[in-house]
Amino acid sequence: MIIEIEEKENKNFYDEIMYISSNYYIFKKNPKTKVHSLTKVFLLYIILLFIFFISFLMIPKMIAVSAISLTLLIVYIYLYVEANYKLREYQKQPNSIIKIDEKGIENTIPEESSTKLYWNAIAYVLFNKHSICILPKNFSQSAIFISMDARKEVEETLKKYNQLHLIVDNQTKYKRK
Repeated sequence: MIIEIEEKENKNFYDEIMYISSNYYIFKKNPKTKVHSLTKVFLLYIILLFIFFISFLMIPKMIAVSAISLTLLIVYIYLYVEANYKLREYQKQPNSIIKIDEKGIENTIPEESSTKLYWNAIAYVLFNKHSICILPKNFSQSAIFISMDARKEVEETLKKYNQLHLIVDNQTKYKRK
């Protein structure tokens, strides 16, 4: 089966990919972890550190803590700007083609690169809010990401090749109560 990924304008898809990529070890250890927006997480840290900086600045004995808060605030502002830059750059990437066959899953960007994960090298297939993430067992291999629009095709293909045991469905974590 071949799936063409056309997510150029889907900011949520790429934001989710960035969060999973930057927290790969967490998802490897606990695949049922909820995915958050990386830029929103950085923004939350910036706000908290700004509050700490201002509140510690008011207390004369806490000037050292205030300086540490300011330093961390500057670091998180930098990380926030960098994450937004990467998000814009990811959206400029050409569309990729996902091929799922009896050997495994292959992600190809025409005339650029190709990544293949064989079935025995895949740890999990995570179904998240905006993306399907194929996490490899080995940290040296690349994860493969697919749009949630292809969920039905991916499930049917995994069933066809007897790989349903790889699926970890996190979709219920995103439903409103």
